[in-house]
Amino acid sequence: MQLLRSYRLLVTWQALRKKNYLPLMLAVQTLFTLGIVLGYPLLFPTLDRTAIYLIATGAPAISMLSVGLVALPQTIGEQKTEGSLAYMRSLPVPRLAYLAADLTVWLAIVIPGVVLGVLVGAWRFGLDLQVSPLVVPAVLLVALTSACIGYAIASLLPYMLTVIITQAIVVFVFMFSPLTFLPDKLPGWFEVIHRILPIQAMGQVTRGTIAPNMFGLPLEAFVTLCVWCVIGFGVTYAAMTRRG
Repeated sequence: MQLLRSYRLLVTWQALRKKNYLPLMLAVQTLFTLGIVLGYPLLFPTLDRTAIYLIATGAPAISMLSVGLVALPQTIGEQKTEGSLAYMRSLPVPRLAYLAADLTVWLAIVIPGVVLGVLVGAWRFGLDLQVSPLVVPAVLLVALTSACIGYAIASLLPYMLTVIITQAIVVFVFMFSPLTFLPDKLPGWFEVIHRILPIQAMGQVTRGTIAPNMFGLPLEAFVTLCVWCVIGFGVTYAAMTRRG
């Protein structure tokens, strides 16, 4: 099929375009995850068992969010500014193949840091995670959803506004999102907001599959992520196929 052939070629092309800084991005992403797992306990020397599990399982989710909602939209914004995204739109390839190929490369960037973060967290705290078989589709769904939302942000907004929004997202994710703590720590109205936004669902899906012996895995979290993933992908695809 033409679509699959274009997809394979575009994956290679995108990887070659990023080859100069791909190793650096992988290293930074890995260090970012390790920093959470190893650094948070320095800030809070006394941690109970639940808090330890939350840090160990929250780090992978934060890692995926930092790539999908921060690094990716800033990179796409730069491509819009320099004209390379417009050049892509002029190529005789399906827009769907290009978008799928680019998302594949970004997923390849984030997954190694997630895996290493989980392994280091389990080693650092001596955890028995009892990882669920659902962890692979769950992690892929979280990474894909954050990447699609990030792509949509960059597709809709000018570059400078994208940078500002992504910096605000960093603060929101780190300080006010229930990833390394449970949502009952938040005010009631903030809990309601997080039931709508995908970030809490990302945390639930991640920790519910990495440490199912400690945390539940609500079906509504998967539904929330699927809805946001479809919205993000649809907005991005519509922007990429828009004429003019």
